[in-house]
Amino acid sequence: MKKNDYNRLFKLFPKQSWLVEKEEELKELLSSCKKQEYKNLIFELLEDFSFVNDTLFKTYLNLMADYIINDSGFDINTTQIVGMSMDSSPDSSQWVIQLLKPILTKKGWNNVKMSNNFTKGVRLLNKEGFNQIILVDEFIGSGQSVIGRIEHLQRTIKPDIKHEIKACFIAGMEHGINNVINHFDEFKCFLPLKKGITDKYLGSKLVEELKTMDILETGLLPQINDKGLSEYKLGYNKAETLYSSEGNTPNSVFPIFWWPYDSKENSRNTLLIRNEEGLGL
Repeated sequence: MKKNDYNRLFKLFPKQSWLVEKEEELKELLSSCKKQEYKNLIFELLEDFSFVNDTLFKTYLNLMADYIINDSGFDINTTQIVGMSMDSSPDSSQWVIQLLKPILTKKGWNNVKMSNNFTKGVRLLNKEGFNQIILVDEFIGSGQSVIGRIEHLQRTIKPDIKHEIKACFIAGMEHGINNVINHFDEFKCFLPLKKGITDKYLGSKLVEELKTMDILETGLLPQINDKGLSEYKLGYNKAETLYSSEGNTPNSVFPIFWWPYDSKENSRNTLLIRNEEGLGL
């Protein structure tokens, strides 16, 4: 790595301290950039990156609990807190639900109804009268899956049941939030994010940087089993996300940071990790 790259790297560390433990991964990523302008884009994206470590994650969970108890206007006896998962496969909403439990208990909501399965939550709504629902999750990308959950609820709920639906997410893309906000009585997100390239650059600079990212992505394996890189270009649904936590990296993040294989089928020592079925050779 060139001296100028080292200097820029060490200037980045104070702002993005999580990268200190990722020095080797970062060096490998930069070494795959054939031109300086490609490295420049990587550095600029990382300067804008939002990485939520465990301490900060717990802070956001406390804010989530305060919102549920104090600001949602819901009653503990009629409220259910529901994760976004439709099945038993582990996901970020189940992680949030589990971590939220002791925080709510400490704050006095020990017996609130909680479910890490969205389908089960709808059944409770129909059968047991828990008609105030708060959907929780770590991250919202394009909002497509959130809208799918709401449409499922609308198809499934009994027509004579009056209900209120609110949502509380730790982080999310502004365009995704705007896509779903009208589907809820209230939507809360503590860390709204802009697109990493499209919302930062203008005119010819925007065109140039999108082209640069396209070139960088050609260095990634285009197909892994039934997973096509084309589906994840610029992040799933072109979300252009610059966010992660100590948990599973969202697929909305630029794949240059987490796609597991390069175009020659070599395993990449990636800056971020995403566990997803089908992404192993």
